[in-house]
Amino acid sequence: MTTTSPDLRPLSGLVVVEVGGTIPVAAATKLFSDYGADVVKVEPSGGASLRRIGPFPGDVPDLESGAFHVALDTGKRSVTLDLDSPSGLEVLTRLAERADLVLLHLPLGEARTVREDLMVLGGAEGGPHVVVLSEHGLDGPFAGRRENGTSLFAWTGRMHQHSLPGEEPLRYAPYLPEMQWGATAAAVSLACVHSTEHGGQRREVEVSAVEALTGNVDTWFLQWEFTGAEMPRASGQSKAAYPAGCYRCADGYVVFASANPPFFNRLCEAIGRPELAEDPRFLTPAEKALHFDDFFEVLDPWLRERTRDEIFTYLQSFGVMVSPMLDPSEVVTDRQAVARGSFVTHELPATRSEGGTTLLAGPPFRLDGAWDVAAAPRLGEHTDEVLRELGYTTTERLALFRAGVTG
Repeated sequence: MTTTSPDLRPLSGLVVVEVGGTIPVAAATKLFSDYGADVVKVEPSGGASLRRIGPFPGDVPDLESGAFHVALDTGKRSVTLDLDSPSGLEVLTRLAERADLVLLHLPLGEARTVREDLMVLGGAEGGPHVVVLSEHGLDGPFAGRRENGTSLFAWTGRMHQHSLPGEEPLRYAPYLPEMQWGATAAAVSLACVHSTEHGGQRREVEVSAVEALTGNVDTWFLQWEFTGAEMPRASGQSKAAYPAGCYRCADGYVVFASANPPFFNRLCEAIGRPELAEDPRFLTPAEKALHFDDFFEVLDPWLRERTRDEIFTYLQSFGVMVSPMLDPSEVVTDRQAVARGSFVTHELPATRSEGGTTLLAGPPFRLDGAWDVAAAPRLGEHTDEVLRELGYTTTERLALFRAGVTG
């Protein structure tokens, strides 16, 4: 679905090179391609690892139709290169010479080699900004380690807080850490571009996943630093501050954040029990903690007689902080999302899974004439096109193909 003219998009004219083809680097460069930049995705002849991550339509594995490729490679151009060969590195260097920004996520040895080649371009005053993604950074005893989302959360300490006393820690949703890591890389990349436009010099940046995730808002490091103690994670509903958290209703769950005045008082009024807000059992935190069951005897039947939408609509009229808990199918059909066009229909490539359409998330922020989500490229679809732009002759392009440098 095209929503604007590419000429109006704020990053139009910017050239970005993506190397590595992993989820975090693809997530970082998607921001650039959707907002107008020319993003050239450099892949090995067998395709980036991102292409092999499902789910796939009809459970048919295909390099062109994996969910993460379709969603994160929108609007990019695909070039296949063998970066283990001198000729492949030479092509990458020529590509980077015309780029404003290069983002790469490769194994440590390859990352260092490619970074060194790119950093000689134009000296300190010219060439692209180079943003290197790595799990632990490019130096230190763990520099060469590869991680997945689960192990990243384990390293950052964030998994520790998602556990109950005496129980094993819980993991987050798949690939959430990689997406957060990519968002950090996108932010610093945009900052580099901004600095260039205001007279700043080219930058070389490292984005360590562990460091990016450790400093995220979802961490209890500061509580430990200030108090010297871990903050325990309680199971079930809070019986000290309530209603706060998930509560069952007629067709699922609603989420409250109404433990304190004025929201607690408004809730009592809304459910027809305004006197509870002045009841000594609920006036102070100490007393309230002793009388959860008394309040729940009133609230629970009231909730179970009503649907999520009825509860939300009614309590919102009283200014109570409450929301329905939606599953993915309900998120895309939610009337607010429909009214806003928060999801867009996207054509799938005609592959062994027979193409079709899917839904993709719409723009992460709204700016008139700024956003366009184009199709994800086929593997190597733009190799010859990009080589021509770089000035390679027909003879040279054929030689690179025959040598297996391009695919």
